[in-house]
Amino acid sequence: MNKAQFLQEKSAFHMTYPDKSDLAFYRWFVERHPDLAIGWYHLGREREMRNEIDEALAAYRQALHAKHGPYSEEAAAAYQDLLRKRRRGLWAGRIRLLLASLLFFHAQFAFSPGLLSEPDKAASTGAAFTNGKNASGQERPHVEVIAVPAGTDGKQLRHHVYDYVSGRRTALKQPYTVLVVPEVTGAPLFTPLLFYRPGELHGLLRYDPVSRTVLSQQWFDRPCACDQHPAVRTAKLQLAEEQRTLEHLLILRSALYRHYQRKGSLPQKLSDLARSYPGNALPDIPPTPAWYGATDWAYQPAAFRREAAWESMRHVVPLRGYPEPSVPLAPLQIHVHLDSHAMTLISGPHLVRRYPIAIGKNGSTPAGYFSVLQKISNPRGPDDIYGTRGLIFQQNGYAIHGTNHPASIGQSVSLGCIRLHNRDVEELYTFVAPGTEVIISAHAAPVPRWANPAAFVLPAGRDEETPRVVYHWLH
Repeated sequence: MNKAQFLQEKSAFHMTYPDKSDLAFYRWFVERHPDLAIGWYHLGREREMRNEIDEALAAYRQALHAKHGPYSEEAAAAYQDLLRKRRRGLWAGRIRLLLASLLFFHAQFAFSPGLLSEPDKAASTGAAFTNGKNASGQERPHVEVIAVPAGTDGKQLRHHVYDYVSGRRTALKQPYTVLVVPEVTGAPLFTPLLFYRPGELHGLLRYDPVSRTVLSQQWFDRPCACDQHPAVRTAKLQLAEEQRTLEHLLILRSALYRHYQRKGSLPQKLSDLARSYPGNALPDIPPTPAWYGATDWAYQPAAFRREAAWESMRHVVPLRGYPEPSVPLAPLQIHVHLDSHAMTLISGPHLVRRYPIAIGKNGSTPAGYFSVLQKISNPRGPDDIYGTRGLIFQQNGYAIHGTNHPASIGQSVSLGCIRLHNRDVEELYTFVAPGTEVIISAHAAPVPRWANPAAFVLPAGRDEETPRVVYHWLH
């Protein structure tokens, strides 16, 4: 795609969505054309102008991994230029920090009590901790998963990973762990795979972003699960905890955003998202983690801003304990890939889940842009053919639903509906709210293989069923 065609796409987007920003277009474009450098380059420029440095670098890196084309060289130059700018900023920041430290120690020696003075116990304990918790918020062990190119030798691999950690997460103030996994076809390289469950590893390292040093590392001669290694076992458990927390926040934020789109305002309280049918945006409110310190999520609707509806969700339901992803989350979308008999649940550039599906025979599943209209638990139909959950995406009989014929998954056998295994449709029903986009195309799934994290399903209540309705979907 050349520049003129790109600008035509941009003009058509803004004509269709006049209230959307250029940033929204660039994000929309790279979702649909992840292999074109031109989109990633412009997304990087937009992020850079907004002073979102980590996000800009991530976009430029994606352009470098895309196939060579218009703006590939420009993206490489912009990436290197921004790295140089950030290094200069880091040195300036270090000098300011050094001066501030000297002033601090001078004040400590000038005004501190004598050596025999009794320290203020209330100040030394109560100021730093409240009920045994850090007053600035609990910091949980942060773990990242990154994929590296196939065929990279050990020395070169370690060099690339060192470059990755030294150039990322400068805002993070605690050591974190990086799990290095073999290349996942279609997934970005050297970019955190937030919702990928690592199997085999090339290695792992622990990095301190403050001192910019590698604290520990373990590399393996060949990729292995290596679960017998204590550091690997611990890191995988910590990753699973962080992924579950992110999933819960993403479910809530996405449901709130869709509620705003449909109703024009946010609900008064989170529990309003879990009403009976047809107001069942969610089956229930995801539970807070055991370490969270409260049974309810922090919900701050006063922080919502209409002009930045999605962006303000990070303040409406803040993420505690972990850093916000450097490549931001986005509202959940369902993508149906007809040629691959696959469905992906995505959040902007992040793949959250991948499911095998059955579709309509003879091209009867419609391609296009739809949205979830209703969610039904245990939908009634002849011989329970619709499985345990149903999500209607078009009123004239099209739905995403479970099945009592699991052997049909992976085939083109229905009259137009999309079938999933019951366990998968129950998870999808948990994640998505009415208003969630359903994008159906003949394109193959961009990531042919993906390891989903452990399943997360919220039980649906009886008030989400419609026992008096018999559905006649195009099964």
